[in-house]
This record gives sequence, structure tokens and C-alpha cells, in this order.
Amino acid sequence: MILFKVNSKSSIYVRLLYSMAVLCLLTALSSCSNDDTPAEIIPNPDSEIYFTKSLNFASDSGEAILSFTTNKDWSIDVSQSGGNVSWCTVFPNKGKAGENQVLVKVIRNEGVDDRNVVLNLTAGDLTKSIVVTQKQKDAITLTTAKFEVDKNGGEIQVEVKANVTYEVVIPEQYQSWIHESSGSGQIIMGNKGYNQMLESATRTNMDRTVRKFYISKSEEYDKREGEIIFRSGELEEVLKVYQIGGGIVLLSKNEYIVSDKGEQIAVELNSNFDFDVKMPQVDWITATVTRSVSSHTLYYTVTPNETYDKREAEIIYYDRNDKSVADTLKIVQVQKDAILLSQKEYSVGMEGGTIRIEIKANVAYETFIPEQYRGWIHKGTSTRGLSTSNLSFIIDKNNEYNKREGEIIFQNGKQKEVLKVCQAERAFLDLIKNEYTISDEGGRIAVELNSNFDFDVRMPQVDWITVTTTRSVSTHTLYYMIAPNEAYNKREAKIIYYNRNNEGLADTLNVVQQGKSVLELTLETAGSLKRKMEILNIDYLKVKKIVLEGDINGSDIRLIREMAGVNYIEKETNGVLEYLDLTNVNIVEGGEIYCYPDSYKPGTLDKYEDCYTKNNVIGNCMFRKCKSLKKVLLPYSCVKIENESFAYCKNLIEVKLFDNVATIGGFCFYSCSLLQKINLPNSIKMIGDSTFSNGSTFSGCSSLESIDLPDKITCIHANSFSYCSSLKEIVIPKSVTYIEGYAFAYCSNLKSIIVSDSVTGFPETTFYDCTSLEKIIFGTGLKTGGVFWDSKYIKEIHCRSTIPPSIIGFNNEVYNNATLYVPKGCNEAYHTAIMWREFKTIVEE
Repeated sequence: MILFKVNSKSSIYVRLLYSMAVLCLLTALSSCSNDDTPAEIIPNPDSEIYFTKSLNFASDSGEAILSFTTNKDWSIDVSQSGGNVSWCTVFPNKGKAGENQVLVKVIRNEGVDDRNVVLNLTAGDLTKSIVVTQKQKDAITLTTAKFEVDKNGGEIQVEVKANVTYEVVIPEQYQSWIHESSGSGQIIMGNKGYNQMLESATRTNMDRTVRKFYISKSEEYDKREGEIIFRSGELEEVLKVYQIGGGIVLLSKNEYIVSDKGEQIAVELNSNFDFDVKMPQVDWITATVTRSVSSHTLYYTVTPNETYDKREAEIIYYDRNDKSVADTLKIVQVQKDAILLSQKEYSVGMEGGTIRIEIKANVAYETFIPEQYRGWIHKGTSTRGLSTSNLSFIIDKNNEYNKREGEIIFQNGKQKEVLKVCQAERAFLDLIKNEYTISDEGGRIAVELNSNFDFDVRMPQVDWITVTTTRSVSTHTLYYMIAPNEAYNKREAKIIYYNRNNEGLADTLNVVQQGKSVLELTLETAGSLKRKMEILNIDYLKVKKIVLEGDINGSDIRLIREMAGVNYIEKETNGVLEYLDLTNVNIVEGGEIYCYPDSYKPGTLDKYEDCYTKNNVIGNCMFRKCKSLKKVLLPYSCVKIENESFAYCKNLIEVKLFDNVATIGGFCFYSCSLLQKINLPNSIKMIGDSTFSNGSTFSGCSSLESIDLPDKITCIHANSFSYCSSLKEIVIPKSVTYIEGYAFAYCSNLKSIIVSDSVTGFPETTFYDCTSLEKIIFGTGLKTGGVFWDSKYIKEIHCRSTIPPSIIGFNNEVYNNATLYVPKGCNEAYHTAIMWREFKTIVEE
């Protein structure tokens, strides 16, 4: 224990008087001694630690006694390199030879730093120094400030005295070899001092704890230093740990077994010094690479062993400064043994079979088939002579499409011979696609196949399939040209790919070509269409395209309707007709009723009359509900298209008319939602039927983006273009004088309207709910017009009449934001006219 307290000052003085008496006696005796005797200062057991370590005081005042024996007169002084030493006093400060005691006193340390002095005890020419240390006001003290540990490490213990909470810190750089042991922090006195004290309290007595630390074995050659820190806030004590090093040489492998053939071996070792090597006195081991200081891999060449006895030798690696630090490598080379195979490789056909091999050996050996080959290589029978063995092995049939290789191993310890078995693959030929379907127009096809042999090709005996590329051995894509099929029926042919050595190994390609896709028929008499198809063996429900010439009547129209997906009583069929070309057809009277409509005439409770054909007329409901029709070319001879003739043709995209057409009836293209293209020739004088309450000719054609109106029509009837939601621009022809209600209602994408000078008026609903309108041009003849309440995005209006027309009105946003353009000199007229004067911006042009 470093801190020593005496509770009774009187007992100290008694002991001092006793010591002085003893001193006088020793002085008398020493007068008889030889003055040349070497001076000695011998600490008494209870004071020895002060001489070897230090004399430590807490921050409070304290006292301690130094007990020692000298053979000469002595003196003691207090010294410090600079600074005040008055806080530490000694009594007495000199004495005679013999047993002595010195009282060391310190006053309370009020500072924040430790302080220390040196007591120099001198007897004759011998001086011993005692370090006196006093802790700061809050202190942690250790029984010692350092430990020295040998290279094997072990446990160290230090007693810690503290009057504050503290923690033990091992800096990171030392944590690899300094560890706190379990059970560390055992309290000797008090209840503080364990690893990290959590409570905070002022104490008057020092707590004492024993801290234990484990020092790992050192693998370093040089001495190493570490620290353990005992810390409380800014207060800390450092325990220094010094561990001596030592040489280490350690082989990763202490024995190498070398075959009789010899080899180069790589010896790896770990060492922390520049070791020496002692080679054996043999001529069959030589160092092949000179080791550098940083190299820990050494290479040795072992020559072949031509003898029938094994041989051994040792190589020693050692520290030249300490030969007890060493490690030994043992090299063992086996004798010359032999396993000889009659042949090293066998080739076997796909069908497999038995192979036989002769083996000569002077050692016992095992026959081993690796697991990955046991599925197709098996041991057969064997016979053994005095030094020769005959073994057989069974090879299974190869059902795989790749050749395969296997091994049979004959082994004696590390000595082995390997028999390689190679088996041919199973031939295969495989078409990627076994059938190609070609259109009637023909073309080139690319046939891909996989094969592991050079195959032959057998072509069909037809003239419509020809080879266009010659196949090379490495090519597996063949090209064939298919000629157009001028017939209406499909045709087929087969191409066979086979192995010339085994015609059972083959694959077949089926080439199917469709019949002529556009059916072109000329009818000699009206009503003969169905019979014509029967003669040609054509399934009319599968015809997609048809071009007709000649006369047709109601019976032919009835069949065309079935081909287009609906029969004469408007029930759906499986017909797929998409393209109908009637350009060179004449529609004539006669034949069967082609349609019994399933509804009343639009806007009435009147039933349709029986639908018979009329000369050169696309009659009422003629193609109504023909669901598969996409494109129709009407007859050149057609002069009229009656009501609902194409209504509800939901897939109709394009219709072509010729210049003879004069009238298009009401609801003619009603609800043809995919109609995008239709030409209206200038021969047309009427669109819609004024006898209907609504014209609705193109109502619901929501895909129609533009249309050019013929310049002979005089009126655009009600609902004619309502719900044409894709329509963007309308130009009213100069022949039109009036536009009926709802004619362009609900055209939600309509942006521009040009009303010709001939138009005198239109009701308020004509352009109802045209929400995207941006520009309107009214002609010079306009007198009355409707409303544009829903058209709030109009940017400009050009009104070319010198007299402001009577128009009900526009949206307020139009009045505020749009520009009204009026004829020159008419600004005042419009500025004062009802409705027109609401425009904030009026510009003459």
C-alpha cells in the first residue's frame, strides 16, 4: 500500500526518541569500524516500497515514516527542479549510522495539479532518492505506475485508491494485447472504484479496488509499451505496461511428403526476425530461391528418387542470437513405385460396350471411378497374375447429344494412373419450328435447325418452293423462296432433313401457303355469287377481301352481309370480310330481300319497307351492322345512298364514293365510330333526309378529323355532324344558305369555323357544346345566329357583314378576352349593337 497514515502523533515522537537512542549506540560502535567500508542504506521492510516505487499522498495533509538502517552518518534534504518545496518537510534531516526513522509530513494540496518532490537520503558517498507525490484535491492513486511483463504475458494486478468516480480506459492501439480480466474491480474498502462509477458523491476516505489485467503473449521481436488510463473527468492516472519481445519462427507445415518423381516445394513460415537456415548434408535437396529479409516463402527442389527406399532429411530455421528459438522442417520422399497401363485412353461409340485394360504394378493399388462418371462407367470382371492384372469396364449407351469424357483411376496412396474414356455423342437433328404458314403473296422464309452432324435435305416435288442459299457444314439457317399462290385454296409441302447414315434420324418441315387473299370474281348474272363460290370450293365466311365485277342483286347483297358478320335478319355470323370493292359492280333490281331491319325508321314509329335492291342505289340499311367491314369502294354507277345504309358499322374506317352520287340519306354513317376517311364528291346535292326529324348522316363518327363538304349542297341538316368529337375544322361551302340545329353539336375538338357569305342564318343550337372553339369567321350574308355559351376559349371572331347580325351571345370570357374583327368603317355600328358592344376589343380590318 502506498498511502500510509498514522492516527496518533504522540506515538511517532516516542518512536523517534527510541530511534535516537539506538543511533547513539550505533555511533559509538561505528567509531570502531573501518571508515573504508562501502556506504549502505537498507530500507526496513515496511518502508521498502517507498524506495523502490514512490511515497504517495492524497490531497489532504498527511504523514509517513521512512525506516532504514545505515552504516554511516546520513542526511536527507527535500529538492525539486524549480518550484516550492515547503509543502513537504522531514524530521530529523540528519543522523548517525544505525537504525533510523524520518517523519515525512505534507500539508493539504489545495491545487488542481499533482505535486512531487525528491527526498535525497545520503550516507557517505551513497545517495538514494525517494519520490514524494501528492495528489490533487480529487485524486486517483495507484500502488505502482508501471509493470514489466515477460513475452509470455499473464495477469497483472494494481491497487487503485480513489476519492472520485473513475473509468478504466485501454487506448485502442493497445486493446489487441491488453485486456481487463474478469473479476477486476474487486472492492477492498469502500464502495467505489469499479469499472465505471455511475453515482457522484463527495467522499472523505479513499476507496481501494484491485484491478486485474491480462497481457497477451507477445509475438513481436522488440519490446512494446502500452498504457492503462484511470480517468475521472480531466483527472487521470496512467499505468505503463512494458512487455519484452522475443524471436518467433513458426513453420505452417512441419513435414512434406514428396513423390519419387521429385518436385519443387514451397515452405511457408512466420517469423519476426531475420532467421538463419541450416541445410541437411544431402545432395537431393537444394534451395532454388534465395530468401530476402521480407520473404517468408522458401522454395526447395527435391530431385527424383531412383531408389526403392524412402529417404528423409531435416532443415532447421533458427535465431542466430538465440538458438533455442528454432523450428524444424522434415522432408520425406517416397521410394520409386510403378503402376503401368496398357493404354491411357479409350474411345467408345455411342452404343457403349466393354473395354479391357492390362495393368502392371509393383505396389498394391485401388481402382476408383469418380462419382460423376459412375452413372455410365461400371467395373466388369478382373483377373490377376503375379504382377499383371486384366480389368474390364462396361460403358453404357450415350443418350445425350454431346460427347462425354470420364476417368478410371488406379491409385496407390498419392501415386495414381488415370485412364481416360471418351464416348461419342448421340446424333440429333431438331427444327426450331416445324411449320411455316405463308401468305398467298409468297416470299422468303428462314428455316433454323440444330444438328450435331452434317445432314442432308430432301426437297418436295413442287415448283413453288426453291432453295435460295446453299447450306455449308457450319450453317444451320436455310433459306427458301415461296412463289405467289394464284389459287384461292391453300397448299402444303414437306421438306425433310435427315442423317445420310441413318435415315431414321430425321425431322420434317411443313410449309403451308394460304390461298389468294383477295378474292376476285366476275359475275355473269345477278344473284350468282353464292354459286360461284361453291364451284370454286371457297368458304365465304373466311374471305377477308373481295373484288366483284358484274351485276348483283338482293341475293348477292344478302350473302355479302353474311360475309361481313351479319345476316339478313341482323343476327351476327362468323364472317370476317374487311375489304369490299364494288367499283365495277352494277346494283340491279331483283333477288331476295337483303335485310329485315330490327328497328323503326329513326325519329319515327314507322317500320322500314321491305329492303329490295334498286338500280344503282345503295339501299336502306344495305350494309347496316356489318361489323367486320373496314374499307368499302362503292360502285361507280351508284347515284344514291339511302338511309342507314352503313349505320352501326363499328369497324368501318374508309369509304370511297364516285362522282355520280347525288344524295346521301339520313343516318347513313350513324355511329361509325372508327370512320376516318370518306370523300364527298361535288356531285352530291343533299346530305341527310329532310323528312327525318334529324339528318344525323355522320352523327357519332368520333374518329373523323376532317371532311370537305361538296359545293352543291344548300342546307346542312340537323345533327349531320353531331358528336364528331375528332373534327377540328369546318368550312361551310358557298352553296349553303342555312345550317339546322345541332348540325355540329358536341364537336368537342372543333377549333375553327368558316361560314360562307351565302349562309343567312343558323339556330342557337347549331354549335352547341363546341368547347374547344378558338376562331370563327362569319360571312357577309349572315343575319341571324345562335349562341356560343359553352365556347369560352374563342380568341378571335371575324364578322364580315356591314350590318351587325342578330346573334344571341357569347360566353363572358369571350367578351373580355377575344378580339372582334369588323369591316372597315363599321366599328361604331358594332360598338353600339346589342350583344356585339359587350366585346372589350373591336378592331376594323
